Amino acid sequence: MVAILAALFWYVGVGSLYNALLHIKVQYLLLAFLMYFCINLLFTVRLRRVLSKNGVKTTFGKTLLAQYGGMLTSDVTPGRSGYILTPVYLLDQNVPTSKSLSSVLGIQTFEFLIKVIGGIGAVIYLVKFVPSTVWNKLFPTQILGVNVALLIAALGIALMMTGAIVLALFTWSKRAISIFDRIAKSRLLKRFTGSLMGKLEEYKASAHSTGRAIPEIIILTMACWIIKGFEWYFLGYALGITQIPWIAYFLIHPLVTALAFVPITPAGIGVQEFGIIGIFGLVLNVPANPQLIPTIAAFALLARGLLIFEDLAGVPQIVRSTSLIFTRKKPDGQLEPKPGGSQASPV
Repeated sequence: MVAILAALFWYVGVGSLYNALLHIKVQYLLLAFLMYFCINLLFTVRLRRVLSKNGVKTTFGKTLLAQYGGMLTSDVTPGRSGYILTPVYLLDQNVPTSKSLSSVLGIQTFEFLIKVIGGIGAVIYLVKFVPSTVWNKLFPTQILGVNVALLIAALGIALMMTGAIVLALFTWSKRAISIFDRIAKSRLLKRFTGSLMGKLEEYKASAHSTGRAIPEIIILTMACWIIKGFEWYFLGYALGITQIPWIAYFLIHPLVTALAFVPITPAGIGVQEFGIIGIFGLVLNVPANPQLIPTIAAFALLARGLLIFEDLAGVPQIVRSTSLIFTRKKPDGQLEPKPGGSQASPV
């Protein structure tokens, strides 16, 4: 991560990047913050609706903090895998882990699928509106006659599709779950997975209930995608990038953020930023306008910094959940044994 970021700052130039940040328009930056806040509100509504299909009632405020906790953990883990800990942050509401896990995995399945659709749309947009001369100048390398940038984009889309298929199988495929069941019950692993089997049966039932929330998951996820387009649109305007239309931000975002799932650095730090510079460089014709590179790099860094800054709201929830896990509580009515080994009667 350090090496990639060092290469990024060397390529852009620290002084040029600083100058680009100096001219930021605060009003548009605040609008971008507001859009991300709205996205987290909808994420929370989505999670609560899915949990309600599993018969679990939650409060909006605590679930919002759990959502921020999950997002913050994903901001600092490879492949954004830390979001899988969101069920831990729901424990203070007594949400069964099997139900919260199936809900989170079901939601992430459609997150990945929509990113795949958006990524394909972004590639079509770029091929249609960016002249071939710009492609060849910015990405002169070709492999088997295909521009390397298209190959990287295809790799990102394939990665998201693979993730979606794996999550979908583990969430809704009885056969996939049964295969995992047989593996866990093998003689080699049985001693380590004894307590897991009961949870797996609960998970199967919860996954079936999560399937009933698919229409709501799709609608709310699409709404978040639309708002994300506005978030990037306002962030672009904050830095003076007015040449990119909203539809371009709307389509490009899923393609670029797919790079955050590359498990090389925490949340793809550095990889995603170079991806933004490359794709925005195509749209803005950077070979003819190299002075735009620091501005694009500032956009890439702010797009990540905005998320991390707002996700810090999840720190108290992470601390509470960690304390809850490591605090050992005695069952009600049980007292500490008296010296000499005798046990006091419950009061």
